[in-house]
Amino acid sequence: MLLAAPVALLALPACSSSSAGPAAEVDAGPTLAAGCAVRAPAALGAGFFVDVSVKAGIQAGNFDPAPPVALASNDHSRLAFADLDGDGWDDVVASNLFPDPVSGAKPFEHLVFLNRHDGTFRDASDASGLRNVQAGVFAFGDVDNDGDTDVFAGIDSPIAGATNQILLNDGTGKFAPKASSGVEANSAGKYTANALFADFDGDGKLDLFLGNGQTSAAVADQLYFGNGDGTFREVTKTSLIGGNPAQPTNGLVTCDFDDDGDLDVLVSTYSISTRLGANILWRNDGAGNFTNAAAELGFDAQATGNYWIADTGYGTAIEPKSPPYTGSNGFGIDCQDVSGDGHLDVFASAISHPDSTRWWGDPTTLLVNRGPDGGYAFGNEFLARKLPYNEGDVDGAAVDFDNDGLVDLSLSRDNKYEGNYTTYDQKSWFGLMHQREDGTFESVGEASGINDPGSKDGGIERMKAAQNHAWADFDHDGDLDLLVGGRAHGAGRPNFLFENRVGAQNNWLAVRLRGDGVKVNRDAIGARATLRGEGRTIVREVPSTRGTYNSGGTRTLHFGLGRAGCGYVLEVRWNDGTTESFDAGQLGVNRFVTIEKGKGLLASP
Repeated sequence: MLLAAPVALLALPACSSSSAGPAAEVDAGPTLAAGCAVRAPAALGAGFFVDVSVKAGIQAGNFDPAPPVALASNDHSRLAFADLDGDGWDDVVASNLFPDPVSGAKPFEHLVFLNRHDGTFRDASDASGLRNVQAGVFAFGDVDNDGDTDVFAGIDSPIAGATNQILLNDGTGKFAPKASSGVEANSAGKYTANALFADFDGDGKLDLFLGNGQTSAAVADQLYFGNGDGTFREVTKTSLIGGNPAQPTNGLVTCDFDDDGDLDVLVSTYSISTRLGANILWRNDGAGNFTNAAAELGFDAQATGNYWIADTGYGTAIEPKSPPYTGSNGFGIDCQDVSGDGHLDVFASAISHPDSTRWWGDPTTLLVNRGPDGGYAFGNEFLARKLPYNEGDVDGAAVDFDNDGLVDLSLSRDNKYEGNYTTYDQKSWFGLMHQREDGTFESVGEASGINDPGSKDGGIERMKAAQNHAWADFDHDGDLDLLVGGRAHGAGRPNFLFENRVGAQNNWLAVRLRGDGVKVNRDAIGARATLRGEGRTIVREVPSTRGTYNSGGTRTLHFGLGRAGCGYVLEVRWNDGTTESFDAGQLGVNRFVTIEKGKGLLASP
């Protein structure tokens, strides 16, 4: 084990072994009476998410009660969690969805709420310097390796005088533009809809991938390599090899799907009218050179067409018997080990219409990774795992919300199409799918407390017709809470924050990984932690952004320990390929710990 000498020893929970290991930087969580013994997870029951939006203070200024112009969406439903002030607690950033920045009648606006550590947030929109930045999308990352979170701001429409830009953090959550950062000249024509930071070439510096087009323009994506000082150089033509198709990119995620130690890029494209809606999988050779392997790995499109038709007898899908198949009107995308076999799967949300003129488009898919024996190809197991079809799936995420060690799924849904259906899961309620022990899922959105048919906000029952959503443990009780963008169609509607009341009933471990800023980027984006215990393997990678409009969640890795008990071992694989291992006697249970590359477990101040 590559462990640094401890600075100080901390008291560990009852499950700790007698051997003293290095101390940990800890935010103590609740210690359960049962310690960390193996036990069945707590039952979900009902109402296990509670609306704390008003108490938390995150609804201030969410919409304009008297907008100066007619707006397509009067809200701030593009949103993310990010630790802006470096205190280890996730803050909230929310941006308006479809204002009128081109004419100048309604410019972009961004709301910033800093976490007070007591379950509430304070409005720091003006103090942050971000409120009036003209950008449709933010991506967060430490681009200069100085230990704080910086921002990429991308414009998704041709705003006069506006460009993509980098804003550097002064360490306190205040941002200022970096002059001549190299990202200002957007050759895609000012249509940046998604962006993610990751170290693609293995030099310890964050690089930048831009997904361009959104749902409105067929333009090529872009890749920049970082210089480590807040500046970037474009390498699109030399690093995206074999053709960079001009398509509307509507969602991005990065992960090491083939477990070769480097980060790949998965692109969710919109419009089956553009290149048949074929999704893109940029496979990295380890040096930041990418080739599109989507077709050979079964990621570009599915041969089944709209499986809702075949499953319900609605009609007969017309699909070619050989490739190219028709892809999707894609939106959100996430990359997690949903199947629990140690290989990263893909959850991709899409809008797909089951009518005779458009029934060939792929609906939402759960693409299970076949691992090394299957060449890391993907197979869609959406129906086999009893997941419900919905015509209007928008933003999707994969998380273990109840800390039972199994990854669950969440979905925001548009309400345009629900009039065609009578059943609950085909309506536009927020979707929450809980994974059972056998790998199938049960829909628990109706019982969760997230959806409230008796509450009408902006004329839409909470939480119908939601936009982005993001997960983070904002109150540090050990489970992931839910932030949802309350998209409104003109009238105005706030965002919602739901406190998780079930996950902390199960044992957990929350791990923050930090790079050394030399061989591994400070954010440790892409570093992998694998927990093994009692026959279970739980894999987590430090994420960048995910999904449509950069739905950024926490970068703290959460592990449900209910069935892992005290016998677990955690192995960290850093981006440079080196590994460190820690056992339960060193890490404990029901707490936050920080592991830094080259220093091992850190002592708390």
